[in-house]
Amino acid sequence: MTTRHLTITDIASTGAGIAYEDGLRVFVPGALPGDEVTAEVDPPARGTRSSVAQYVKITRKSPWWAASPCPAHVARPACGGCALGSLTPEGQAVVKRGLLERALAESGVEAPEPLPLVEAPHDAEAFTQGFRNKAVLYPGVDPEGRWYFAMYAQGSHFPVPESCFCPQTPEWMAKAAETAARMLSLSDLSPWNESHREGDVRTIVMRDGVDSEKPQRLFTLCVHGETPEVRIFVGKLAKKLMEEGITSVFLNLHPTPGNAVLGRHSLHVAGTDGIETTIGGLRFAVRPETFLQVNPGQTERLYAMALEWVAPEKDEVLLDLYCGVGTMTLLAARTCAKAVGVDIVAASIERAKLNAKRNGIENAVFHAGAVEDELPRLIASGIRPAAAILDPAFKGLEETVPAMLTALPLTRFVYVSCNPKTFARDAAKFIELGWRIERLAPVDLFPGALHVETVAKFVRDAQPR
Repeated sequence: MTTRHLTITDIASTGAGIAYEDGLRVFVPGALPGDEVTAEVDPPARGTRSSVAQYVKITRKSPWWAASPCPAHVARPACGGCALGSLTPEGQAVVKRGLLERALAESGVEAPEPLPLVEAPHDAEAFTQGFRNKAVLYPGVDPEGRWYFAMYAQGSHFPVPESCFCPQTPEWMAKAAETAARMLSLSDLSPWNESHREGDVRTIVMRDGVDSEKPQRLFTLCVHGETPEVRIFVGKLAKKLMEEGITSVFLNLHPTPGNAVLGRHSLHVAGTDGIETTIGGLRFAVRPETFLQVNPGQTERLYAMALEWVAPEKDEVLLDLYCGVGTMTLLAARTCAKAVGVDIVAASIERAKLNAKRNGIENAVFHAGAVEDELPRLIASGIRPAAAILDPAFKGLEETVPAMLTALPLTRFVYVSCNPKTFARDAAKFIELGWRIERLAPVDLFPGALHVETVAKFVRDAQPR
């Protein structure tokens, strides 16, 4: 172990700062970009040029340092939700744009200079009032045997007690979580233990409806299995939550070990069958399994940018891959001849069809199935889309999808990504197939979090024969 004086210039996906010294990459837990530190550094592992600092003394704080308003961020261990919670908005913008630029450079992708980060509001009022319309909390039990629900520490399955109330979420969510914890403390149910693969209650998920005349509040209790004890408990819990203003209660069954938040099967327990939210002037139904972005204001900006860049025209067919419940499909359908949505989650496709009816949109069609399976069928059917929107999950596109899209008569497409690394990987494939990136922008959906969305417009000069 050697003592080194380091300047932190980067940050890892774990939230640890990164310094580069004599060709060595040093991971420095607890340090932020711009910090200068004195650290005891382990020798690099055999065959690598990376090491970890075991002890850190910050000799000069980052010029972007700011006191976090959240006690869970400064707790030890800290909540894993906001790795950048102690950076100013300016510092966060530099880091988040850097995530995209570094991923492109590592994949050898030639791209235009990214536009400035599309930032979310960072003022104190917006932060404390909560910009997230969704909370996912995990169960814990304190030394006195009392339950609590909180967010995990970074890279662990330990729920941080100080994160029981997240200032980025509406206050009613903390109150509902407290009610559930109090009632569970009096029950015979146990919290799920991922390491031992045993227990009953895995998580609670809450969503808030926006732009509605009346409060719309969705509460989901996720359990390992539907035992008689669980059925009795969720009935009592639903009654209490409805008295406290929750409008929709579900029980989600998640029998499979792993990190997935919810299982595939949800049972409606009480209240309305889900809630509604508004995006771009259209109304969308939301149930526990529905995927929607959790920052309503930034979602509007993200989708508006994607639709402006893809610019569907009235005589064109638009393809929306990984369409979820049809948000961008239906928004695009208002200006094109036909919009076609594809998603692997059958329940989402059923919701997309209902959303089309709900909004009176008749020129949108939806197909349930994996994109790599549905694209050949669509090509065989003779579909000739001029434009497309791609919004895949974290893992990005399946290997065969870029070539399939290139075989279509597309003149342009917009790629919306939640993972700079898989976006850069896929962009490199498209460039090899004759596409180029015309426009590129990082979008911040989660102030404080080590996360950035990417919106990119791809075009090509010649059509395939």
